[in-house]
Amino acid sequence: MSEMDPRIKLLQRLKLQLSGYVYVGDHMKEGWKEPIPHYAFNCPKHGLIIDYAHGYDQRLECPKCREEEKTIKLVT
Repeated sequence: MSEMDPRIKLLQRLKLQLSGYVYVGDHMKEGWKEPIPHYAFNCPKHGLIIDYAHGYDQRLECPKCREEEKTIKLVT
């Protein structure tokens, strides 16, 4: 990651580089009952991503990669 996203503060940048992800706040999407924590992390293919943890094991997944995988499965 050569140039950091200006939305990420200095301390968050350091945490991101040390742990691979950093909490960036609670966000709420339309239809949700309450806001949930969102994290910034680096996708090797798409760069800096902000998303929430998914599944029972609370894994961070790139939504762009997930969408590409769905498209590939539909085509095959």
